[in-house]
Amino acid sequence: MNEQQLITRAKQGAADCFTQLVVSYQTRLYSYLLARCQNSFDADDVLQETFINAYKYLKSYDAQWQFSTWLFTIARRVLSKLKTTYHYTLDVLSGREPALEEDPFSVDKNNIWKLIKKDLKPNSYDVLWFFYMEQLSIKEISHIMNQSQSWVKTNLHRSKMKLNNNSALEHMLEAK
Repeated sequence: MNEQQLITRAKQGAADCFTQLVVSYQTRLYSYLLARCQNSFDADDVLQETFINAYKYLKSYDAQWQFSTWLFTIARRVLSKLKTTYHYTLDVLSGREPALEEDPFSVDKNNIWKLIKKDLKPNSYDVLWFFYMEQLSIKEISHIMNQSQSWVKTNLHRSKMKLNNNSALEHMLEAK
């Protein structure tokens, strides 16, 4: 069954089809959330809440968007709600490393995305992530981030320019 068929059947109440969609997207969403949360436990909570909301509001999914676009939109809203409701400061929002002890499940310190995260503001990081890691279009990124397409293009360009000026990242890219 293809993705649209799974979505259609899940909308009709087929829980096994929704489960297949979860399995398809959980790794991608978790990678994104792990980079945004202070630890793997928070990323797990946000991931779970994202899929609960997706299941609850599945009938509102608009097929003009990729399913991944819809899921990342939900995930960003859950992250925002977590920050607002619990006065939770995500390390990427504060620009500082988390005060918590090092998470045993954290991303490797040499991961290029971790270096990028240190150099960019959260929205810039997200634009790059969605563009390069998720290979989403400008239009889809605009939808997820609730910003104009011009804003996304400008942010993408500025982020690339900032990274081009970062000698540590440049050195790491040359080593690969």
